[in-house]
Amino acid sequence: MTARDDTTPKRPARTAPLWRRAAAVAYDLLFVIAVVILATFLALLVTGGEPVPPEGPAQWLFRLYLLAWIAAYFVFFWCRFGQTPGMKVWRLLLIRETDGACLAPMLMRFVFGLLCIATLGILFLAAQADPKRRTWFDQRLSMRVVQLLPPA
Repeated sequence: MTARDDTTPKRPARTAPLWRRAAAVAYDLLFVIAVVILATFLALLVTGGEPVPPEGPAQWLFRLYLLAWIAAYFVFFWCRFGQTPGMKVWRLLLIRETDGACLAPMLMRFVFGLLCIATLGILFLAAQADPKRRTWFDQRLSMRVVQLLPPA
């Protein structure tokens, strides 16, 4: 099951409650920490063990480098499986309601997710107003997150 072109899950599903989505984000945070540690380790191999200077353009490039790794984590799992490891644990699935390429919409979803974090989750909580509990960016990108129900 991938997020690319499936409009209905192959198992019974319902609209995912926000608390489950928040729990999946918290779980994925552990994986993001591991990704950042790996990316930092690789950067240290390239620099010969020298740390990045705490100020200046090198610091900004390093931050962009780490952000690219984090984006790659989410985009890879959303495009390939329709769910991150945290979403899988909480039985959540990302459904795209339109066909087409996966990379650009998922990158946009990641950027909008960063905006959601920057607003301290207010944009996330606004999903309460939508019957399908879609965030404003999921509405614009024609996506939804469903909770897969246990097999009957």
